[in-house]
Amino acid sequence: MFRASLLSLTALGLMAQTPAKPTQPAPPAPQATAPAKPAPNPGDKVLARVGGEPITEADFAAAFSMLPQQERMQLLMLQGGKEEFIKRMAESKLLAVKAKSMGLDKTPEYQRTLARTKDDLLAREYLTKEGDALKSQLKLSDADVKAYYDTHQDEFKQPNLVSVRHILVAVKRDPKEKTGLTDAQAKKRIAMLQADLRKGAKFDELAKKYSDDPGSKNNGGLYADVDPSNWDPAFAKAAETQPIGKVGAPVKSQYGYHLIKVEGRKPARIIPFKEAKAQAQQLAMRAKQTQVWDRLMATLKKEIPFELTTPAPSDAPKAHHAPAVTAKPAAPKAPAKGGAH
Repeated sequence: MFRASLLSLTALGLMAQTPAKPTQPAPPAPQATAPAKPAPNPGDKVLARVGGEPITEADFAAAFSMLPQQERMQLLMLQGGKEEFIKRMAESKLLAVKAKSMGLDKTPEYQRTLARTKDDLLAREYLTKEGDALKSQLKLSDADVKAYYDTHQDEFKQPNLVSVRHILVAVKRDPKEKTGLTDAQAKKRIAMLQADLRKGAKFDELAKKYSDDPGSKNNGGLYADVDPSNWDPAFAKAAETQPIGKVGAPVKSQYGYHLIKVEGRKPARIIPFKEAKAQAQQLAMRAKQTQVWDRLMATLKKEIPFELTTPAPSDAPKAHHAPAVTAKPAAPKAPAKGGAH
């Protein structure tokens, strides 16, 4: 839905950055007080009264419309959801009435926050009013998606991948620990496992029974299609050099001893468009949203004086460069560099 696109555009601009806090904030103007709430229409149903002020059906509708779509659906589906929401509105009003009686609506901090909130609400109203015009600029054809893919090949690179099964026999890091295996005990268990494998035991069954790696234990010790560069160097070297299908010699890592069986390897490649189309479409839409937003800002800046006295950092990342789906798989915990099993 386009409203989601609008929210993305808003995130790129209004909501993505917190306003810089001035070193010497100017005092609020005397007239910067909260606007009076419009009087309810005679036919507008009153849902609650707090401090003599009514909360009407129109108030509920306005607050309801500000909720994300998923929350609105949940509220409608939940029995008594509307009544609970109205109760929360009334309790919020109760707090507000108390705060006003204490003069908290006159503080400089409140006035600045009020002004900021009014700006954000007006910006939302403007984006809603211009929704159809912006939507027409966000159309994305298959040719646009393919063009994005062709011109952003770096975003679709897949590194060398390996699939391995391993059994970790952990070694306690501190000899004073009461639980865990010593180095000698771990070597003895590894030797027992090697003997079982020679007798015909299945590697995955032994991994499920004996491996100390919780990340792969229940999967028969398997890590499928993972970038080995994220692993412990000794483990990664074995994964990249051992013969496929054979269990190699024990490998010592910072976690203990591993028996490793390489299941397969895939060379680095550019992911073909057919496989990457969904990701390319998502990234292309992000880029299009950024483009539409930048164009809108450029138009408004020609019409309205605009100046940033504190420029944005030159190394700030651009939103559309962050891929929604990474082609680089996550590293397993057990053999990863510097992590804990």
